[in-house]
Amino acid sequence: MTEEIGKEELKEFYNKGTLAFERKNYEYAIEIFSQILSSSYDHLEARHYLHLSLKNKIGVASSFITNTLNSINRSVGILSSEVLMKKGNIQEALEKLEKIIAGNPYDTCALKKIADIFYKKGLIPHAIQNLEEAKSINPNDTGVLKKLGEVYLKKEDYKTAKSNYEQALKINPKDTEVSRSLKNLDALGTIQREFGT
Repeated sequence: MTEEIGKEELKEFYNKGTLAFERKNYEYAIEIFSQILSSSYDHLEARHYLHLSLKNKIGVASSFITNTLNSINRSVGILSSEVLMKKGNIQEALEKLEKIIAGNPYDTCALKKIADIFYKKGLIPHAIQNLEEAKSINPNDTGVLKKLGEVYLKKEDYKTAKSNYEQALKINPKDTEVSRSLKNLDALGTIQREFGT
């Protein structure tokens, strides 16, 4: 881990990172945004630009060997991040997951784990950002859609929660958990209309 970066220095780093991103110097942008996150793991914009830089640097095509190595890396990284979370070490757990993303910025499993960490810490916008990113990669991942429904419900954005639950149900009409969530959401809407809460 690196030393703590001051608020002004953090702002300057962020500006340099966005400039590097705009100039398509993704390697430098990745380095800067990684430094920011090692100092301030909850910097929402830096994480967003880090993931965009990684995607732009790597592109879409991957070889079989790269995919196999990424799969092994993911398994080890996710297990070690879960151990670190149980120990209360959020920063290192996120760093492990970001290493997975660095190897494969399209890894929705790692994005969901990052979102789970932020959700548990009450950082709802951070959880949403990572889940929405996972959804943009695989819009048919019912796990992502259900978690988005849950997170938007917690945020009291009932319309978006319902939309995600409905999308999950469209993909898997037999999912009783999603059906129950939609019924609960409808009941909540009825209560709010009747009692004006």
